[in-house]
Amino acid sequence: MFVLPSATDQGNIHWSREETMVLIEIYRQHPCLWNVKVDMYRDRDKRAAALRQITEDMNRSGTTVTTSDVKRKIESLRTQHRRELRKMQK
Repeated sequence: MFVLPSATDQGNIHWSREETMVLIEIYRQHPCLWNVKVDMYRDRDKRAAALRQITEDMNRSGTTVTTSDVKRKIESLRTQHRRELRKMQK
């Protein structure tokens, strides 16, 4: 069972490590969101549907989030990943 993310003043939520790991596992199941080589990557409707599905899966797992929360967290994780890759290249 996960603890509900806590809201902050800006409407952002705090994600626990466990919630983030669950999100990453669910995200991996939707290559249309991350694999630029699949045709569905360019299909906005499929990407939006995948984000809605991730939100539903997260909510079923006991974490209350919105689609915009999920999208914001994914963008944050991708940014962190790119930053770490740049550090390794130096």
